[in-house]
Amino acid sequence: MRENRTPPTNPWAGPARQRGFTVIELMIVVVVTALLLAIATPNLRGLLARNQLLGQANELAAALTLARSEAVARGSQAGVCASADGSTCSGDAGDWSEFVLVYVDVDNDDTLDAGEPLLKSYRSTSDVDWTADNDISEFHFRSTGFNKVAGLSNVTLCHDNLDESTRCRRVTVQPSGIVSITTHNAST
Repeated sequence: MRENRTPPTNPWAGPARQRGFTVIELMIVVVVTALLLAIATPNLRGLLARNQLLGQANELAAALTLARSEAVARGSQAGVCASADGSTCSGDAGDWSEFVLVYVDVDNDDTLDAGEPLLKSYRSTSDVDWTADNDISEFHFRSTGFNKVAGLSNVTLCHDNLDESTRCRRVTVQPSGIVSITTHNAST
């Protein structure tokens, strides 16, 4: 015959407890999360603005370097120009804010003509302001890799959401064709 035994009771176990959060615990988590977001959001905006600015400066430097290397490789002139429509060199003088084109200038006439190879076309970021020294709207590299302009050629890119000391980058093309990027103080 079987005995009905009750399992032994655990003297350390308390009454059954429900699992989950109380309203007060949930409110504390919400408040702490809101505080952390309030602190992090301005820093995140600055980070995004810096990344946009650096990305555009690097993209322009890469386009100029591509044009230079293609000029040497093909034994023909190559160019980089500002464009309003993304397919022709139609940008206003000194305004690089819409599109940038890289092309091979087969007939060496300093213009992108129909039938000449378009190597790259990319859109500029609207949050970055572009200005070129002396209203330059095109760069041309000779088959030797040298810049056709005798002096330094600069395009300055600035982002309004950054502080004065870090808000601008300058992309410079030397007469030798070497491309560099530097931090530029907009007030100088």
